[in-house]
Amino acid sequence: MNLNPFVYSQRLMQKAEMETFKKKDSFRVMQKAAETCFNFITKDFTNKKILVICGPGNNGGDGILIAKYLYDKQKNVSLYAPLGIAKTEDSQKALALLNSSTLIKQNVNFEDYDIIIDSVFGVGLNRPVAEELQSLFRNVNNSPARVIAIDMPSGVRTDTGQVDQVAIKADITLTFHRLKPGHLLLPGKEYAGTIELLDIQLENLDSETRIFLNTPPSIKKINNTDHKYSRGTSYIIAGTQLIGASKLAALAASQSALRSGAGLSKLFIAKENKEAFKPHILEEMMVLYEDQQELFEIIQKTKIMSLIFGCGIDINQSNIKLLKFILDQPINLVLDASVFSLIKQDESSFLNALSKREVITILTPHKGEFERIFKNTNDKIHDCLNAAKKANAIILYKGSDTVIGTPSGEAYLSHLSSPHLATAGSGDVLAGLIGGLLAQEYEGVEAAKLACHIHSQCGIRLGEGLIASDLLMEIPNVLKNLYAVQ
Repeated sequence: MNLNPFVYSQRLMQKAEMETFKKKDSFRVMQKAAETCFNFITKDFTNKKILVICGPGNNGGDGILIAKYLYDKQKNVSLYAPLGIAKTEDSQKALALLNSSTLIKQNVNFEDYDIIIDSVFGVGLNRPVAEELQSLFRNVNNSPARVIAIDMPSGVRTDTGQVDQVAIKADITLTFHRLKPGHLLLPGKEYAGTIELLDIQLENLDSETRIFLNTPPSIKKINNTDHKYSRGTSYIIAGTQLIGASKLAALAASQSALRSGAGLSKLFIAKENKEAFKPHILEEMMVLYEDQQELFEIIQKTKIMSLIFGCGIDINQSNIKLLKFILDQPINLVLDASVFSLIKQDESSFLNALSKREVITILTPHKGEFERIFKNTNDKIHDCLNAAKKANAIILYKGSDTVIGTPSGEAYLSHLSSPHLATAGSGDVLAGLIGGLLAQEYEGVEAAKLACHIHSQCGIRLGEGLIASDLLMEIPNVLKNLYAVQ
Protein backbone atom coordinates (compact mmCIF):
# COMPACT_ATOMS: atom_id res chain seq x y z
CA MET A 1 0.00 0.00 0.00
CA ASN A 2 1.26 3.48 -0.88
CA LEU A 3 1.36 5.45 2.35
CA ASN A 4 -0.14 8.77 1.35
CA PRO A 5 -1.48 9.87 4.74
CA PHE A 6 -4.61 11.65 3.48
CA VAL A 7 -7.89 9.73 3.34
CA TYR A 8 -10.83 11.09 1.33
CA SER A 9 -14.51 10.57 2.05
CA GLN A 10 -16.92 9.89 -0.80
CA ARG A 11 -18.01 13.52 -0.74
CA LEU A 12 -14.46 14.89 -0.83
CA MET A 13 -13.48 12.50 -3.61
CA GLN A 14 -16.44 13.68 -5.67
CA LYS A 15 -15.44 17.30 -4.98
CA ALA A 16 -11.86 16.59 -6.11
CA GLU A 17 -13.25 15.19 -9.35
CA MET A 18 -15.54 18.18 -9.89
CA GLU A 19 -12.68 20.62 -9.26
CA THR A 20 -10.54 18.70 -11.72
CA PHE A 21 -13.27 18.73 -14.37
CA LYS A 22 -13.24 22.55 -14.29
CA LYS A 23 -9.73 22.36 -15.75
CA LYS A 24 -9.70 19.05 -17.61
CA ASP A 25 -12.19 17.19 -19.75
CA SER A 26 -13.90 14.56 -17.58
CA PHE A 27 -13.59 11.89 -20.27
CA ARG A 28 -9.84 12.51 -20.48
CA VAL A 29 -9.67 11.86 -16.75
CA MET A 30 -11.63 8.62 -17.23
CA GLN A 31 -9.16 7.60 -19.92
CA LYS A 32 -6.26 8.36 -17.58
CA ALA A 33 -7.83 6.23 -14.84
CA ALA A 34 -8.39 3.32 -17.21
CA GLU A 35 -4.89 3.63 -18.61
CA THR A 36 -3.26 3.46 -15.16
CA CYS A 37 -5.33 0.36 -14.34
CA PHE A 38 -4.44 -1.21 -17.69
CA ASN A 39 -0.73 -0.59 -17.07
CA PHE A 40 -0.92 -2.29 -13.68
CA ILE A 41 -2.88 -5.27 -14.99
CA THR A 42 -0.62 -5.90 -17.97
CA LYS A 43 2.51 -5.50 -15.85
CA ASP A 44 1.58 -8.23 -13.40
CA PHE A 45 -0.88 -10.45 -15.26
CA THR A 46 0.02 -11.73 -18.73
CA ASN A 47 -1.55 -14.41 -20.92
CA LYS A 48 -4.68 -14.56 -18.80
CA LYS A 49 -8.33 -14.86 -19.72
CA ILE A 50 -9.94 -11.69 -18.37
CA LEU A 51 -13.56 -10.73 -17.67
CA VAL A 52 -14.50 -7.10 -16.97
CA ILE A 53 -17.83 -6.71 -15.14
CA CYS A 54 -19.18 -3.21 -15.76
CA GLY A 55 -21.84 -1.18 -14.06
CA PRO A 56 -23.94 1.42 -15.89
CA GLY A 57 -22.11 4.46 -14.49
CA ASN A 58 -18.67 5.99 -14.71
CA ASN A 59 -16.99 3.15 -12.82
CA GLY A 60 -18.38 0.97 -15.57
CA GLY A 61 -16.94 3.45 -18.07
CA ASP A 62 -13.51 2.84 -16.53
CA GLY A 63 -14.11 -0.86 -17.06
CA ILE A 64 -15.14 -0.42 -20.70
CA LEU A 65 -11.93 1.48 -21.43
CA ILE A 66 -9.82 -1.09 -19.58
CA ALA A 67 -11.41 -3.77 -21.76
CA LYS A 68 -10.69 -1.67 -24.87
CA TYR A 69 -7.02 -1.21 -23.99
CA LEU A 70 -6.67 -4.93 -23.26
CA TYR A 71 -8.38 -5.81 -26.54
CA ASP A 72 -6.15 -3.39 -28.47
CA LYS A 73 -3.13 -5.30 -27.10
CA GLN A 74 -4.61 -8.62 -28.25
CA LYS A 75 -5.47 -9.76 -24.74
CA ASN A 76 -8.16 -12.39 -24.18
CA VAL A 77 -10.83 -10.15 -22.68
CA SER A 78 -14.63 -10.17 -22.38
CA LEU A 79 -17.04 -7.59 -21.00
CA TYR A 80 -20.21 -8.28 -19.01
CA ALA A 81 -22.77 -5.63 -18.00
CA PRO A 82 -25.50 -7.18 -15.80
CA LEU A 83 -27.23 -3.83 -15.12
CA GLY A 84 -27.07 -2.53 -18.67
CA ILE A 85 -24.19 -0.65 -20.17
CA ALA A 86 -23.10 2.98 -20.54
CA LYS A 87 -25.86 5.08 -18.97
CA THR A 88 -23.73 8.18 -18.36
CA GLU A 89 -22.29 10.57 -20.92
CA ASP A 90 -18.66 9.59 -20.36
CA SER A 91 -19.35 5.86 -20.24
CA GLN A 92 -21.19 6.22 -23.58
CA LYS A 93 -18.06 7.83 -25.03
CA ALA A 94 -16.07 4.89 -23.70
CA LEU A 95 -18.46 2.44 -25.36
CA ALA A 96 -18.17 4.30 -28.66
CA LEU A 97 -14.38 3.91 -28.49
CA LEU A 98 -14.64 0.21 -27.73
CA ASN A 99 -15.90 -0.41 -31.26
CA SER A 100 -16.27 -4.15 -30.75
CA SER A 101 -19.65 -5.50 -29.74
CA THR A 102 -18.26 -9.03 -29.82
CA LEU A 103 -16.50 -8.38 -26.50
CA ILE A 104 -19.83 -7.85 -24.72
CA LYS A 105 -21.27 -11.12 -23.39
CA GLN A 106 -24.88 -11.72 -22.46
CA ASN A 107 -24.08 -14.71 -20.26
CA VAL A 108 -20.83 -15.75 -18.65
CA ASN A 109 -19.41 -18.62 -16.63
CA PHE A 110 -17.08 -17.12 -14.06
CA GLU A 111 -15.22 -20.42 -13.79
CA ASP A 112 -13.84 -19.82 -17.31
CA TYR A 113 -11.75 -16.77 -16.37
CA ASP A 114 -8.36 -16.28 -14.74
CA ILE A 115 -8.99 -12.64 -13.80
CA ILE A 116 -12.26 -10.85 -13.06
CA ILE A 117 -12.21 -7.04 -12.98
CA ASP A 118 -14.94 -5.54 -10.80
CA SER A 119 -16.00 -2.23 -12.33
CA VAL A 120 -19.62 -2.21 -11.16
CA PHE A 121 -19.99 0.54 -8.52
CA GLY A 122 -16.61 1.85 -7.37
CA VAL A 123 -17.00 4.56 -4.71
CA GLY A 124 -20.47 5.49 -5.93
CA LEU A 125 -22.59 2.91 -4.07
CA ASN A 126 -25.36 4.67 -2.14
CA ARG A 127 -28.12 2.04 -1.97
CA PRO A 128 -28.57 -1.62 -1.00
CA VAL A 129 -27.28 -4.15 -3.52
CA ALA A 130 -30.13 -5.63 -5.62
CA GLU A 131 -30.87 -9.35 -5.20
CA GLU A 132 -29.74 -10.31 -8.70
CA LEU A 133 -26.39 -8.64 -8.06
CA GLN A 134 -26.03 -10.37 -4.70
CA SER A 135 -26.16 -13.70 -6.50
CA LEU A 136 -23.65 -12.49 -9.09
CA PHE A 137 -21.26 -11.25 -6.40
CA ARG A 138 -21.42 -14.62 -4.62
CA ASN A 139 -20.63 -16.41 -7.87
CA VAL A 140 -17.63 -14.15 -8.44
CA ASN A 141 -16.42 -14.81 -4.89
CA ASN A 142 -16.80 -18.56 -5.36
CA SER A 143 -14.89 -18.61 -8.65
CA PRO A 144 -11.18 -19.51 -8.80
CA ALA A 145 -10.36 -16.25 -10.61
CA ARG A 146 -8.15 -13.50 -9.20
CA VAL A 147 -10.40 -10.49 -8.60
CA ILE A 148 -9.30 -6.89 -9.19
CA ALA A 149 -11.67 -4.17 -7.96
CA ILE A 150 -11.61 -0.71 -9.51
CA ASP A 151 -11.63 1.99 -6.79
CA MET A 152 -13.73 0.05 -4.24
CA PRO A 153 -15.00 -3.54 -4.16
CA SER A 154 -18.62 -3.40 -5.28
CA GLY A 155 -20.97 -3.72 -2.32
CA VAL A 156 -18.63 -1.99 0.16
CA ARG A 157 -19.73 1.43 1.42
CA THR A 158 -17.02 4.03 0.77
CA ASP A 159 -17.26 5.98 4.03
CA THR A 160 -17.91 3.17 6.52
CA GLY A 161 -16.57 -0.07 5.03
CA GLN A 162 -19.96 -1.63 5.75
CA VAL A 163 -21.45 -4.38 3.58
CA ASP A 164 -25.25 -4.65 3.44
CA GLN A 165 -25.62 -8.24 2.27
CA VAL A 166 -22.71 -9.29 0.10
CA ALA A 167 -19.81 -7.60 -1.66
CA ILE A 168 -17.19 -8.65 -4.15
CA LYS A 169 -14.10 -9.91 -2.35
CA ALA A 170 -11.09 -8.58 -4.24
CA ASP A 171 -7.53 -9.83 -4.20
CA ILE A 172 -6.38 -6.38 -5.32
CA THR A 173 -8.10 -3.00 -5.28
CA LEU A 174 -6.85 -0.31 -7.65
CA THR A 175 -7.96 3.01 -6.21
CA PHE A 176 -7.44 6.55 -7.46
CA HIS A 177 -5.85 9.65 -5.94
CA ARG A 178 -6.34 8.90 -2.22
CA LEU A 179 -7.39 6.04 0.04
CA LYS A 180 -11.01 5.95 1.21
CA PRO A 181 -12.27 4.94 4.69
CA GLY A 182 -13.86 1.79 3.28
CA HIS A 183 -10.41 0.47 2.34
CA LEU A 184 -9.32 0.66 5.99
CA LEU A 185 -12.40 -0.08 8.10
CA LEU A 186 -13.92 -3.49 8.79
CA PRO A 187 -15.41 -5.33 7.10
CA GLY A 188 -14.43 -3.38 3.97
CA LYS A 189 -10.68 -3.85 4.46
CA GLU A 190 -11.19 -7.62 4.31
CA TYR A 191 -12.87 -7.23 0.91
CA ALA A 192 -10.28 -4.85 -0.53
CA GLY A 193 -7.27 -7.19 -0.47
CA THR A 194 -4.00 -5.53 -1.44
CA ILE A 195 -4.56 -1.84 -2.20
CA GLU A 196 -2.69 -0.04 -4.97
CA LEU A 197 -3.01 3.75 -5.03
CA LEU A 198 -2.89 5.15 -8.57
CA ASP A 199 -2.21 8.78 -9.45
CA ILE A 200 -4.53 10.22 -12.09
CA GLN A 201 -3.72 13.89 -11.43
CA LEU A 202 -6.91 14.91 -9.66
CA GLU A 203 -7.17 18.20 -7.80
CA ASN A 204 -5.40 18.12 -4.44
CA LEU A 205 -7.87 18.80 -1.62
CA ASP A 206 -5.72 17.35 1.16
CA SER A 207 -6.21 20.46 3.28
CA GLU A 208 -9.95 19.72 3.43
CA THR A 209 -9.83 16.20 4.82
CA ARG A 210 -10.06 15.43 8.54
CA ILE A 211 -9.31 11.73 8.07
CA PHE A 212 -5.75 10.42 7.96
CA LEU A 213 -3.72 7.25 8.01
CA ASN A 214 -2.06 6.64 11.35
CA THR A 215 1.51 7.25 10.25
CA PRO A 216 3.85 7.19 13.26
CA PRO A 217 5.13 10.54 14.52
CA SER A 218 8.83 11.10 15.09
CA ILE A 219 10.36 9.52 18.15
CA LYS A 220 12.08 11.81 20.62
CA LYS A 221 15.80 11.18 20.71
CA ILE A 222 17.47 10.29 23.99
CA ASN A 223 20.33 12.63 24.89
CA ASN A 224 23.56 11.58 26.54
CA THR A 225 22.70 13.83 29.46
CA ASP A 226 19.32 12.17 30.10
CA HIS A 227 18.70 10.18 33.27
CA LYS A 228 15.74 8.21 34.58
CA TYR A 229 14.16 11.25 36.21
CA SER A 230 14.47 13.46 33.13
CA ARG A 231 12.82 10.83 30.93
CA GLY A 232 9.53 11.02 32.78
CA THR A 233 7.57 8.90 35.25
CA SER A 234 4.38 7.06 34.43
CA TYR A 235 2.02 6.28 37.30
CA ILE A 236 -0.51 3.44 37.46
CA ILE A 237 -3.22 2.78 40.03
CA ALA A 238 -3.35 -0.95 40.73
CA GLY A 239 -6.64 -2.52 41.77
CA THR A 240 -7.22 -3.64 45.34
CA GLN A 241 -9.95 -6.28 45.05
CA LEU A 242 -9.09 -8.61 42.15
CA ILE A 243 -5.52 -9.04 43.22
CA GLY A 244 -4.57 -11.66 40.58
CA ALA A 245 -6.06 -9.77 37.64
CA SER A 246 -5.02 -6.45 39.14
CA LYS A 247 -1.41 -7.53 39.54
CA LEU A 248 -1.08 -8.89 36.01
CA ALA A 249 -2.75 -5.87 34.39
CA ALA A 250 -0.82 -3.30 36.41
CA LEU A 251 2.51 -5.04 35.82
CA ALA A 252 1.87 -5.29 32.07
CA ALA A 253 1.04 -1.57 31.88
CA SER A 254 4.01 -0.66 34.09
CA GLN A 255 6.55 -2.66 32.09
CA SER A 256 5.12 -1.37 28.83
CA ALA A 257 5.50 2.23 30.01
CA LEU A 258 9.16 1.56 30.75
CA ARG A 259 9.66 -0.14 27.38
CA SER A 260 8.24 2.96 25.68
CA GLY A 261 11.19 4.97 27.00
CA ALA A 262 9.86 6.40 30.25
CA GLY A 263 12.54 6.64 32.93
CA LEU A 264 10.35 5.32 35.73
CA SER A 265 7.00 3.63 36.15
CA LYS A 266 5.42 3.71 39.60
CA LEU A 267 2.43 1.81 40.92
CA PHE A 268 0.02 3.08 43.55
CA ILE A 269 -0.50 -0.07 45.63
CA ALA A 270 -2.56 -0.61 48.77
CA LYS A 271 -0.22 -1.59 51.62
CA GLU A 272 -2.18 -4.80 52.17
CA ASN A 273 -1.20 -5.90 48.63
CA LYS A 274 2.48 -5.03 48.84
CA GLU A 275 3.67 -8.62 49.24
CA ALA A 276 1.80 -9.73 46.11
CA PHE A 277 3.72 -7.20 43.99
CA LYS A 278 7.05 -7.35 45.79
CA PRO A 279 8.53 -10.31 43.82
CA HIS A 280 7.85 -8.54 40.52
CA ILE A 281 8.97 -4.92 40.90
CA LEU A 282 11.52 -2.90 42.81
CA GLU A 283 10.26 -1.42 46.05
CA GLU A 284 11.20 2.07 44.86
CA MET A 285 8.58 1.68 42.11
CA MET A 286 5.79 1.15 44.65
CA VAL A 287 3.85 4.07 46.08
CA LEU A 288 2.08 2.55 49.09
CA TYR A 289 -1.04 3.91 50.76
CA GLU A 290 -3.09 2.87 53.78
CA ASP A 291 -6.53 3.89 52.59
CA GLN A 292 -8.22 5.84 49.82
CA GLN A 293 -7.94 9.15 51.63
CA GLU A 294 -4.19 8.73 51.85
CA LEU A 295 -4.10 7.83 48.14
CA PHE A 296 -5.95 11.07 47.35
CA GLU A 297 -3.45 13.07 49.40
CA ILE A 298 -0.44 11.41 47.76
CA ILE A 299 -1.83 12.06 44.27
CA GLN A 300 -2.45 15.72 45.08
CA LYS A 301 1.08 16.18 46.46
CA THR A 302 2.86 14.33 43.63
CA LYS A 303 3.78 15.95 40.34
CA ILE A 304 2.23 13.47 37.90
CA MET A 305 2.70 13.80 34.14
CA SER A 306 0.82 10.62 33.29
CA LEU A 307 -1.61 8.40 35.20
CA ILE A 308 -3.11 5.12 33.95
CA PHE A 309 -6.33 3.91 35.55
CA GLY A 310 -8.67 1.02 34.83
CA CYS A 311 -6.37 -1.95 34.21
CA GLY A 312 -7.53 -4.84 36.40
CA ILE A 313 -9.69 -2.82 38.78
CA ASP A 314 -12.97 -3.93 40.33
CA ILE A 315 -16.36 -2.30 39.77
CA ASN A 316 -17.36 -0.87 43.15
CA GLN A 317 -18.28 2.35 44.91
CA SER A 318 -14.72 2.91 46.08
CA ASN A 319 -13.41 2.97 42.51
CA ILE A 320 -16.30 5.15 41.36
CA LYS A 321 -15.22 7.66 44.00
CA LEU A 322 -11.58 7.27 42.91
CA LEU A 323 -12.42 7.93 39.26
CA LYS A 324 -14.40 11.06 40.17
CA PHE A 325 -11.41 12.26 42.17
CA ILE A 326 -8.78 11.75 39.47
CA LEU A 327 -10.98 13.36 36.81
CA ASP A 328 -10.88 16.54 38.90
CA GLN A 329 -7.07 16.55 39.02
CA PRO A 330 -4.87 18.44 36.49
CA ILE A 331 -3.22 15.17 35.45
CA ASN A 332 -2.89 13.62 31.98
CA LEU A 333 -4.97 10.43 32.09
CA VAL A 334 -5.11 7.14 30.21
CA LEU A 335 -8.42 5.44 31.03
CA ASP A 336 -8.88 1.81 30.05
CA ALA A 337 -10.78 -1.42 30.71
CA SER A 338 -13.00 -1.29 33.81
CA VAL A 339 -13.24 2.51 33.64
CA PHE A 340 -16.05 2.20 31.10
CA SER A 341 -18.11 0.09 33.50
CA LEU A 342 -17.47 2.66 36.22
CA ILE A 343 -18.60 5.50 33.96
CA LYS A 344 -21.77 3.56 33.15
CA GLN A 345 -22.72 3.62 36.85
CA ASP A 346 -23.08 7.42 36.79
CA GLU A 347 -22.82 8.32 33.12
CA SER A 348 -24.03 11.92 33.08
CA SER A 349 -21.87 12.92 36.05
CA PHE A 350 -18.74 11.34 34.59
CA LEU A 351 -19.27 12.78 31.12
CA ASN A 352 -19.80 16.19 32.67
CA ALA A 353 -16.52 15.84 34.58
CA LEU A 354 -14.72 14.77 31.40
CA SER A 355 -16.13 17.71 29.46
CA LYS A 356 -14.59 20.16 31.96
CA ARG A 357 -11.07 18.75 31.89
CA GLU A 358 -8.36 20.98 30.40
CA VAL A 359 -5.54 18.43 30.31
CA ILE A 360 -5.02 15.31 28.20
CA THR A 361 -7.51 12.47 28.55
CA ILE A 362 -7.18 9.35 26.41
CA LEU A 363 -9.87 6.65 26.49
CA THR A 364 -9.01 3.26 24.99
CA PRO A 365 -12.20 1.20 24.59
CA HIS A 366 -12.74 -1.91 22.52
CA LYS A 367 -16.15 -2.27 20.85
CA GLY A 368 -17.96 -3.70 23.88
CA GLU A 369 -16.56 -1.04 26.21
CA PHE A 370 -17.34 1.73 23.72
CA GLU A 371 -20.98 0.66 23.46
CA ARG A 372 -21.45 0.85 27.23
CA ILE A 373 -21.27 4.64 26.99
CA PHE A 374 -21.38 5.80 23.39
CA LYS A 375 -23.70 5.24 20.45
CA ASN A 376 -22.71 2.70 17.80
CA THR A 377 -24.18 3.27 14.33
CA ASN A 378 -21.73 1.03 12.41
CA ASP A 379 -19.99 4.16 11.15
CA LYS A 380 -16.81 3.84 13.20
CA ILE A 381 -15.25 7.17 12.26
CA HIS A 382 -18.46 9.11 12.89
CA ASP A 383 -19.09 7.26 16.16
CA CYS A 384 -15.52 7.75 17.39
CA LEU A 385 -15.51 11.47 16.61
CA ASN A 386 -18.89 11.97 18.27
CA ALA A 387 -17.61 10.17 21.36
CA ALA A 388 -14.42 12.24 21.40
CA LYS A 389 -16.44 15.44 21.28
CA LYS A 390 -18.92 14.24 23.89
CA ALA A 391 -16.18 13.13 26.31
CA ASN A 392 -13.77 15.97 25.47
CA ALA A 393 -11.15 13.23 25.12
CA ILE A 394 -8.99 11.45 22.59
CA ILE A 395 -10.70 8.14 21.84
CA LEU A 396 -8.57 5.22 20.73
CA TYR A 397 -11.35 2.91 19.51
CA LYS A 398 -9.56 -0.43 19.41
CA GLY A 399 -9.91 -3.26 16.91
CA SER A 400 -8.34 -4.58 13.75
CA ASP A 401 -9.43 -1.25 12.29
CA THR A 402 -8.47 1.03 15.18
CA VAL A 403 -9.70 4.62 14.88
CA ILE A 404 -8.21 7.44 16.93
CA GLY A 405 -10.60 10.37 17.21
CA THR A 406 -9.97 13.83 18.64
CA PRO A 407 -12.41 16.36 20.14
CA SER A 408 -11.45 18.80 17.37
CA GLY A 409 -12.66 16.37 14.70
CA GLU A 410 -9.57 14.61 13.28
CA ALA A 411 -9.61 10.85 12.79
CA TYR A 412 -6.56 8.62 12.33
CA LEU A 413 -7.07 5.15 10.88
CA SER A 414 -4.73 2.26 11.55
CA HIS A 415 -3.86 0.40 8.33
CA LEU A 416 -1.66 -2.07 10.25
CA SER A 417 -3.16 -4.67 12.54
CA SER A 418 -2.91 -8.24 13.73
CA PRO A 419 -5.78 -10.44 14.93
CA HIS A 420 -3.27 -12.09 17.27
CA LEU A 421 -3.40 -8.99 19.49
CA ALA A 422 -6.79 -10.22 20.72
CA THR A 423 -5.29 -11.79 23.84
CA ALA A 424 -5.44 -11.13 27.58
CA GLY A 425 -3.24 -8.25 28.69
CA SER A 426 -2.71 -6.83 25.21
CA GLY A 427 -4.83 -3.78 26.03
CA ASP A 428 -2.88 -3.22 29.25
CA VAL A 429 0.33 -3.12 27.21
CA LEU A 430 -1.22 -0.52 24.90
CA ALA A 431 -2.37 1.61 27.84
CA GLY A 432 1.13 1.40 29.29
CA LEU A 433 2.68 2.51 26.03
CA ILE A 434 0.42 5.56 25.90
CA GLY A 435 1.09 6.39 29.53
CA GLY A 436 4.84 6.03 29.04
CA LEU A 437 4.81 8.34 26.04
CA LEU A 438 2.74 10.95 27.88
CA ALA A 439 5.29 10.80 30.70
CA GLN A 440 7.91 11.71 28.09
CA GLU A 441 5.84 14.78 27.22
CA TYR A 442 4.42 13.65 23.89
CA GLU A 443 1.26 15.47 22.91
CA GLY A 444 -1.90 13.43 23.48
CA VAL A 445 -2.64 12.62 19.84
CA GLU A 446 1.02 11.86 19.13
CA ALA A 447 1.16 9.49 22.11
CA ALA A 448 -1.98 7.66 21.00
CA LYS A 449 -0.80 7.39 17.38
CA LEU A 450 2.70 6.21 18.23
CA ALA A 451 1.53 3.72 20.86
CA CYS A 452 -1.03 2.28 18.44
CA HIS A 453 1.64 1.91 15.75
CA ILE A 454 4.16 0.25 18.07
CA HIS A 455 1.50 -2.11 19.45
CA SER A 456 0.31 -3.10 15.97
CA GLN A 457 3.85 -3.66 14.72
CA CYS A 458 4.60 -5.91 17.68
CA GLY A 459 1.51 -7.99 16.88
CA ILE A 460 2.43 -8.27 13.20
CA ARG A 461 6.03 -9.23 13.92
CA LEU A 462 5.15 -11.85 16.54
CA GLY A 463 2.12 -13.40 14.84
CA GLU A 464 0.48 -16.61 16.00
CA GLY A 465 0.67 -17.63 19.61
CA LEU A 466 1.72 -14.29 21.06
CA ILE A 467 0.85 -13.41 24.64
CA ALA A 468 1.06 -10.03 26.33
CA SER A 469 4.53 -10.63 27.77
CA ASP A 470 5.82 -11.28 24.24
CA LEU A 471 4.70 -7.79 23.25
CA LEU A 472 6.80 -6.31 26.03
CA MET A 473 9.90 -8.06 24.69
CA GLU A 474 9.20 -6.94 21.11
CA ILE A 475 8.72 -3.22 21.83
CA PRO A 476 12.48 -2.44 21.76
CA ASN A 477 12.84 -4.07 18.33
CA VAL A 478 10.01 -1.96 16.91
CA LEU A 479 11.50 1.19 18.45
CA LYS A 480 14.90 0.38 16.93
CA ASN A 481 13.29 0.17 13.49
CA LEU A 482 11.51 3.48 13.99
CA TYR A 483 14.74 5.17 15.09
CA ALA A 484 16.50 3.73 12.03
CA VAL A 485 14.08 5.27 9.51
CA GLN A 486 13.96 8.75 11.08
